[in-house]
Amino acid sequence: MKRIIISLLSFWISILSAQMFSSLYSDHKSFSVGDILTVHISESSRATSSSQSRTGRSQDHSLNVQAGQGPLSFIPMTGMGGNSSNNFRGDANTSRDASLTSRMTVQIIDIDPSGNLVIHGQRIATINGEDEITTLDGKVRSQDVGADNSIHSHNIADARISYKGKGAVNEGSRVGFISRIFNFLF
Repeated sequence: MKRIIISLLSFWISILSAQMFSSLYSDHKSFSVGDILTVHISESSRATSSSQSRTGRSQDHSLNVQAGQGPLSFIPMTGMGGNSSNNFRGDANTSRDASLTSRMTVQIIDIDPSGNLVIHGQRIATINGEDEITTLDGKVRSQDVGADNSIHSHNIADARISYKGKGAVNEGSRVGFISRIFNFLF
């Protein structure tokens, strides 16, 4: 009898603890290292910055000496004056827009102690001799993975998404070596 009561208590405790930490209606998937996920990448960023500075300084100096009187009549009439002015005005504006929309498959490379999935993936598409390389790294909560094993990029923690081109067009758009030296010096 004692054994039955203990087993019933442990059964109810396991049910209550499971209900406290998860929903009965959620899809509990088991993931392991090597599993594949599809990531829907939709990233955009926009930044604008501007600054203005103005300084001004004006100085006026003068010295006047009048002709001497009486025994000091040998001192001629003298006058000196000077003006200086310094003004500066600086304006700067910068703006940057970027967006990336793609879909790629990544692989689970590790599962951390919290149960988060550590993912990594690389996709290389060659178009007209140009390599377009997309790389993605990050961490995903297993609850955020959909029923079709897909996830959106905004649900990836510590996301590192890289998109680079490699080939003749990319090389042709780079600033030349001499120009880079002049830009550095001046």
